Amino acid sequence: MRVTVRVPATSANLGPGFDCFGLALDLCNEVTVDTEAEPGVSWEGEGADELPTDGSDMVSRAIAHALEQERPLHPEAELPSFSLHAINRIPLERGLGSSSAAAVAGVALGLSLLGEEGGTNDPFTTFAYAAELEGHPDNAAPAAFGGLTVFAPGSGYVHRFEPHRDLDPVVVLPDRLRLATGEARAALSSSVDRRDAVFNIGHAALAVMAFTREPDLLLVALHDRLHEDARGALVPESAALLDDLRHRQIPACLSGAGPSLLAFERDGHSVSDLPEGWRAIRPGVRSKGVEVQVED
Repeated sequence: MRVTVRVPATSANLGPGFDCFGLALDLCNEVTVDTEAEPGVSWEGEGADELPTDGSDMVSRAIAHALEQERPLHPEAELPSFSLHAINRIPLERGLGSSSAAAVAGVALGLSLLGEEGGTNDPFTTFAYAAELEGHPDNAAPAAFGGLTVFAPGSGYVHRFEPHRDLDPVVVLPDRLRLATGEARAALSSSVDRRDAVFNIGHAALAVMAFTREPDLLLVALHDRLHEDARGALVPESAALLDDLRHRQIPACLSGAGPSLLAFERDGHSVSDLPEGWRAIRPGVRSKGVEVQVED
């Protein structure tokens, strides 16, 4: 049995939608397991020289996690031995959801190896298992569902929106800068001013309208008072470039916790003349979430 999954990069928060909003980008990792091949783990592409090959990586852990979650329904189920090979296109620790992509890929693979259809036809199961393991539902949701997603903490509810066809996202990516999610989370205050909370509520509502119906509103909507200043202080180069893009009338925000930025080009305002050490990629929005292909 050979199973291949494709799972997209994601950009979470999207300015004011802290821990709730996520957008799938058409930049995909591809992971294949083969039950007929010699067991082992191998990588190519992003992170190939630093990811573990002993089964402790996030994909392998998520495969095992899927089995654990399905055990009450299938007490006799066992995973077969397999080889795992991944082609990674999502840069690590750049705010593009690489860890969530790995978790979603692993869960989808695990469900497929167990003979379940969850990885293919039930994105909510894939999302829920991956988010529980990896801890970032705002990234796991668009990786599983595709498009624009809004996650409601507390209820666990996810709603997928179809993004507007005119969205033209640009990921502004640093070649060397990295920021671990744990470090970025630790920089945040445990409480917020009520005025800042109200600011984000209004801008988050406006952002949903901008992403789905009126992209011109992004210039106003993509502003935040809960997390971007604190995280920008950790990576001043990101904060300075974000200010520059906004000064040039280009809608932009941190991508996830950073250090990458997510910008949206529009008529007469394109992302260019980036500082040394930064590059722009234009992946487009991905409407599909994780895709699974099974070969018996």
